[in-house]
Amino acid sequence: MLPRSVLLLLFALVFRTTLVLGQADPFQVPKKGFASWLPAPAWEHALLSGNGAMGAMVMGNPHDETIILNQAQLYLPATEPKPPIDQASRLAEIRALILQGKYEEAAKIPVEQSLKEGYGGHLWSNPYVPAFDVRMRLESSNVQKYARMVDFETGEAKVVWTDQHGTYTRSVFVSRPDSAVVISLKGTGKINGRISFARRPVEWQQWEQINKTIENVDIAAQGQWLTYRSGYKKRWPGSLQGYEGVGRVEVKGGSARTQGSEVVVQKADEVLVFIKINASYDYATSQVEQLKQHLSGLPAEYAALVARHRRVHGELFNRVQLDLGGSGAQEPLFSETMNQVAQHDKVSPAIIQTQFDAARYHIISATGINPPNLQGIWGGTWTPPWSADFTHDGNVEVAISALLTSRTPELLVAYFDYHDKRLPFYRDNARKMFGTRGIHVPSHTSSHGWDNHFDPVWCLSLWTGGAGWTASFYHDYWLHTRDRKFLRERAYPFMKEAAQFYEDFLTQGPDGKYVFNPSYSPENNPANSNSQASINATMDVMLAKQLLRNCVAAAQELNTDKAQVRKWRQMLSRMPAYELDEAGALKEWLWPGLQNNHQHRHVSHLYSLYDQVDPDFKNNPQLLAGARKVIEEKMKFRYRENGGEMVFGLAQMAFVTANLEDAATTAQLIDWLARYYWTNGLATYHNPGNLFNLDLSGGYPSVIMRALVYSEPGLVKLLPAKPQAWETGSISGLLLRGGVTVENMAWSKDEVTAVLKASQKQEIMVQAPKGMSLVSGGKTAGQKVNLPAGKEVRLVFRANL
Repeated sequence: MLPRSVLLLLFALVFRTTLVLGQADPFQVPKKGFASWLPAPAWEHALLSGNGAMGAMVMGNPHDETIILNQAQLYLPATEPKPPIDQASRLAEIRALILQGKYEEAAKIPVEQSLKEGYGGHLWSNPYVPAFDVRMRLESSNVQKYARMVDFETGEAKVVWTDQHGTYTRSVFVSRPDSAVVISLKGTGKINGRISFARRPVEWQQWEQINKTIENVDIAAQGQWLTYRSGYKKRWPGSLQGYEGVGRVEVKGGSARTQGSEVVVQKADEVLVFIKINASYDYATSQVEQLKQHLSGLPAEYAALVARHRRVHGELFNRVQLDLGGSGAQEPLFSETMNQVAQHDKVSPAIIQTQFDAARYHIISATGINPPNLQGIWGGTWTPPWSADFTHDGNVEVAISALLTSRTPELLVAYFDYHDKRLPFYRDNARKMFGTRGIHVPSHTSSHGWDNHFDPVWCLSLWTGGAGWTASFYHDYWLHTRDRKFLRERAYPFMKEAAQFYEDFLTQGPDGKYVFNPSYSPENNPANSNSQASINATMDVMLAKQLLRNCVAAAQELNTDKAQVRKWRQMLSRMPAYELDEAGALKEWLWPGLQNNHQHRHVSHLYSLYDQVDPDFKNNPQLLAGARKVIEEKMKFRYRENGGEMVFGLAQMAFVTANLEDAATTAQLIDWLARYYWTNGLATYHNPGNLFNLDLSGGYPSVIMRALVYSEPGLVKLLPAKPQAWETGSISGLLLRGGVTVENMAWSKDEVTAVLKASQKQEIMVQAPKGMSLVSGGKTAGQKVNLPAGKEVRLVFRANL
């Protein structure tokens, strides 16, 4: 037996380790989260944290760490905003060429007009760029044990390692309540190292843009403060002029001093760094003192700060809980292992659960000042793909697609704020480009809302569907929340302006039906045409019909605009009918001679099935069969690609198959989504293993939730497209249309229980899971269920014998 003195010493060491690290085993994987066994090989694989205003990307090198910081407003002023071209003056010419089938000639006219007006060629939206790096260099030592991890509930990205000096934990999170990046470094040994801010490295081919756009970068350290200021060369009224970041360094034990632009730390027990970054629209008036004042108010207590953040962020994250029977089934896999297993073996329920949680975590963390852009709120390059902007012909819509169903409607307000601020730009677009009243939302935006992005091939100046698609989210917010004030003051006014555009834009053909000319089906061209310019794209018709129906419904709910309602109903009666091609597939263009092109990543002509099953389809078996034929053809294309590029197209197809109750195809699509589109930081890609992109982070949980529950006002379908492999499971916290919440739903082979609660008293139809009947909780005749306001109703379904 060991002497008492030795036992006491061992106890003291263990106790000190517990106190210092805050937990008995710092390498323990969070219950809701994941671990990685390697530092990030590139910024795309970094661990992510964010509060919707700032983002942090943690690379994970123990002794030479880089933490890339981002700020939601940092769109580099590379291209001066130019008012929309006077396309309206050439619209008759464009329309005439399109009616003659001269689509490529029509697409050249906007480009020709832009050159006349001094555009000088193709204009991109201003790119989203990183703010700066935090560098933390420690004394080197052989690493004996290592892990990096993310806790989805606390928002922390941690790096834990053991070397010859001790076991250390470096934790990073971005606080919502305290509006700061918080970094903590502590361990069982002393801390010796240097902390500084640094410019994100510039690759050789990026220097031309950097030299044209960035006027100065000033990095400094004084006392306990680190500062980073960067001003921009190109400025115009209202433009971003630069940004400033301030860091406060607190050292517990040991000492700290400044040397050049670094803080040198010696023999510390703990180091805390608090950072805030502000965009500047008046760079001559520095915000540094204001930022210092804000950071000085934060307590130098990491545990208190992370607890405050957890109460806000964790509450958002935990509103939805998914269990596919994978919880605790096996030792958690490292993210690198998880991705390898998913790609080469069977995708287990445990993997799907972790991916579901990771995707929701990233979208929540990216949403705040703005909705998620193409990269959420993160990025590590000065030249991001597609400028990492807001792409409104599919990308943004998929990124935000889970926010309502996952019961986080307050996050969707960032999307509405973004668009409402740009309404003056959208009105200019409609007037100058199409000669109409109302609004036109372009395909690409970042720092402004003018429609500047098009060329002869990607003829996006001819796309008219942006405002209608945007308006659908305003209306869907009302359907989910039943917030009548929002409907009256925000949704209906936006919808009316979107409808005004169509009132002026649409022309009637010889048969009395409306003609959509010009038209555009993102980003496809007919099989027998080389041009994306077209006429009567089915998606355009679907968008206009949905918008007008929603306007009618909103006006009736608000008891207003009766004359306008009559006009909208008349417009609906003049819409062209949907058609099937010779093979029975729904046509993507409703115009004689234009042929379907199934060899393409988009499924735009299935728009009416993305969110709900449109009444035109619900009541028409032939159209439903035509949509299924399109899916069949698109799946042939996707099988050849093994999923293939542009993951948001896969997600949209899965929205459709789930809504059509096609469980087998939905399962195949989820399988592809789970296998090939995840970084080692469990963020998502645009293509298999390539192009950091957050579209799927929104689309993945949305697909899974739609496979488990479908909703319309007055109708709920349970397990409409549940993959067969998910034999048992549960989900809780979903928000459905009609203001109904799924408090909990659990299923097994023989029984399904669902607990529903409504914000307002109502009677709904509940469609039983396939092969089951309602045995408790509702009217078995027709499966109608009465939902009292604010009270839970428990439904039980059992397998038919």
